[in-house]
Amino acid sequence: MSPKDPIAAYLSRHAEPEAAAADRLEGVFGNAVVVPAYGEGQSLFDTLGSVPRGAAGDTLVVVVVNARADSPARVHDANRAASARLVESARTARELSADPPVLALGYPNGTVVAIDRAAPGRFLPEGQGVGLARKIGNDFVLRLHAAGRLSAGWIHNTDADTVLANDLFDQTRALRDERLAAAIYFYEHRLDRDPELALAARLYEISLRYYVLGLAWAGSPYAYQAMGSCIAVRPLAYAAVRGFPRKNAAEDFYVLDKLAKVGPIARLSGTPFLLEGRISDRVPFGTGKALSQLLGKKGALAGFRLYHPLAFAHLAAWLRALESVARSGGRLEAALEELPPENPFFRAELLVGSLEKMGAFAALREAIGKSNGPATMLRHFHTWFDAFRTLKLIRALQSGGLAALPWREALAEAPFTGLSASTQDDPETLRALLAAEERRLPRDAGVRAVAEP
Repeated sequence: MSPKDPIAAYLSRHAEPEAAAADRLEGVFGNAVVVPAYGEGQSLFDTLGSVPRGAAGDTLVVVVVNARADSPARVHDANRAASARLVESARTARELSADPPVLALGYPNGTVVAIDRAAPGRFLPEGQGVGLARKIGNDFVLRLHAAGRLSAGWIHNTDADTVLANDLFDQTRALRDERLAAAIYFYEHRLDRDPELALAARLYEISLRYYVLGLAWAGSPYAYQAMGSCIAVRPLAYAAVRGFPRKNAAEDFYVLDKLAKVGPIARLSGTPFLLEGRISDRVPFGTGKALSQLLGKKGALAGFRLYHPLAFAHLAAWLRALESVARSGGRLEAALEELPPENPFFRAELLVGSLEKMGAFAALREAIGKSNGPATMLRHFHTWFDAFRTLKLIRALQSGGLAALPWREALAEAPFTGLSASTQDDPETLRALLAAEERRLPRDAGVRAVAEP
């Protein structure tokens, strides 16, 4: 590895200590999958059983069993049982590291590396969680890649409640664009037999697809599903953004936010991953928490709401204004004057006021000052106005008066759902129609896809 190699620099400065154990792992691997496991039981082994061998050779699965000292007793019990079962189920076992324990376990389709961060002296730090677990596993795989021992140019990430697609490695192998930073697999939720839990899962998936379709319609470069269970990342891009944040939640959202700024993100439309729609308190955000809130609050299912479609229309106007500013060489005030005045369906004062509170105009003026052309300027704009600030603006518009609508009304009124003339009312049918609409989106998202002239 060259001293100037970004991957070598990352490994030497930012990688987690467990990555060094990769040097003692024998063999060359076709593909690699990273799975954090926190309080998992049978679902972990269902996930492992769904990992295909792949055409490029043996598959490496890195399982990071993790917990914090303050995790519930049931989590510690489940972790101990899962760790023991991983070893008992293996054909062979070899220790790669004693502190923390890292074991190489022989399985029919390849090798499972089990990293133990779930016992006293090895617990994850307070306030950290799944993000650090993902980072540990990805850093381990990145070290193998740097040593030329991983054939595929992707590191795959999923969760221990996911049934993977049989062709997952083929889907990324078919991607020829070397600029890609990441890829997002398509997904569907597995629905529980309990009708209320199944309805909650359907509504949650509807909300996720509605938001991404709204962003894509508005022209946002951040229109992709931020699902940690469905991410494949290019090793070079992973190193460039310094890996997963160590957060206990939303680590997938933030890593994709960074990845979208260094290269396009491919939206895959092949065989979906199957995600379990289950109640969970593992993290304070995400599917499990959302379902818990929908079922735990009286009237939440009946009163389920989605962002007002006009919020995405306001976002679209703002994104068009950014393009206008870039084309004009930085004439911000002129672009703002083009916003529709005195329009009953457009509140220019709400949009401008929300952006002002976010510090958008100061940030844009700074970007204008350091840009040497329209493409560079627009890239600077979208780097600042990223996925996080996009969501922040949508929520500011909501709190400022564009109140969320009942979900069926929002789906019918939104110009981006394909449902404006639909007479369908069944939640499952509507979920499937939105999924089909999302499959039709252009393949790539990301800042460069928008900023290139």
